[in-house]
Amino acid sequence: MKKRNNQLDILAIGLDSTSIEAIKRSLKENHINYHLTYLQEVGDLQNYNKRKPHAVFFFSNRQSQKTVDDIRRIRQHVPQSTITLLSPRPDLHGVIGAFRAGLFDFLTLPLESNEIRTVIYRLKLYGAIQSGQLNPERAVLQLFSRPESFSSVNDIAAGLSRYLNHFFTVEKDLKFTPNNKIVESLRHKLHLSEQQQKRIQRFLSDETGLIFGLRFHRDRFYFLVKLGDGRVSYLVARKTSEYSIKEILSDYLSNVLKTSVSILLDSKKREQIRMLSLTDEVTGLYNQRKLIEDLELFIGRYEHERAGFSLLFVDIDYFKNVNDQFGHVVGSQLLLDMAGIIKEQLRSSDLVYRYGGDEFIVLLPKTGLEESKKIALRISSSVKSTEFKVEGETSYKLSLSIGMAEFPGDATSAKSIIDFADKMMYMSKKSGRGKVFHVTEVTG
Repeated sequence: MKKRNNQLDILAIGLDSTSIEAIKRSLKENHINYHLTYLQEVGDLQNYNKRKPHAVFFFSNRQSQKTVDDIRRIRQHVPQSTITLLSPRPDLHGVIGAFRAGLFDFLTLPLESNEIRTVIYRLKLYGAIQSGQLNPERAVLQLFSRPESFSSVNDIAAGLSRYLNHFFTVEKDLKFTPNNKIVESLRHKLHLSEQQQKRIQRFLSDETGLIFGLRFHRDRFYFLVKLGDGRVSYLVARKTSEYSIKEILSDYLSNVLKTSVSILLDSKKREQIRMLSLTDEVTGLYNQRKLIEDLELFIGRYEHERAGFSLLFVDIDYFKNVNDQFGHVVGSQLLLDMAGIIKEQLRSSDLVYRYGGDEFIVLLPKTGLEESKKIALRISSSVKSTEFKVEGETSYKLSLSIGMAEFPGDATSAKSIIDFADKMMYMSKKSGRGKVFHVTEVTG
């Protein structure tokens, strides 16, 4: 982060005047010469053509994923800048996602002077590292010191791109999508030998390899770099530093990259195994274990966000008759079909689980009883109008009994809200089945 005339260029996005003044005050106390530019929101970066900032202070009180998406957008526009998030709602999962997206630091509102001083101190240290004395080894340490924090190959590739930008200026960047024409295209472009083509093929199939040098000519470096999602770039870059190619593209860098990718792949495999343990094998829906996890998460968030949710407890009427008449194979297929119908009637933010046997539970985030009732009726109506095919052309009609519960109005724990919705479902059955029930209100 090489400062212009020892000046720290700062970009503030969405901050209120109180926060801006607190940051200015801390900068002055630390005798730091600065220039601050203000933008109303992240979207304004599209028209931001001024000099690139050294540091970005970004305010967000949005949902975790939206905040992470905004951080990625900031990173795309100003890739060399540090990003400090200011938020009144510390959310552990959101903060972890933000750091994986490239966050430098995090401040909880209202701002405290000692916390700002810590961030300013870290910025000074970061600025010293980036002041032109950055050698390859320190650059690797700076960008890849936390390999466990990467959430995708794209993140590691972005770190590699930032690393290369310290020592090269890219003059040509041709992107290839994943197909067999990559090698063929490069063979004609670079007059590759058969041996070189085989080496490239091995590189493309090596899931831990990210960068592959093709040739060096004077100060030009010709290479391939994986971007994630199967995409590959062919780049021509001019060396703009005093370090040699071997120093920049050292075994140390190669080992760190392979370690980062390996840790990521291992983490993904573990996550896949974990998700299998949270998934119902018949319907592909989440299971009881995942339901409890998610309920605990939403209940924990309520303290900070004050956003309740609703639960639908769904039971298939007379489903035992299906198993008795047609067997468990047909029964399993009907459960799978039912899962598809329920999901079709839900919003993208809603979650559905197989609770057990012929029972399903639907979790509706930030949804009150009125909206929940509309969704429940939509599901019920869709099932009633569907002819389920069994044993060839034979059709079968089904209905649902649905109980509703609202957090925190009806219950305040994961177990109690499930129990409440379950009781409402039984009341639905007692009222004649095929109904939607909450306390004394029955809707058919």
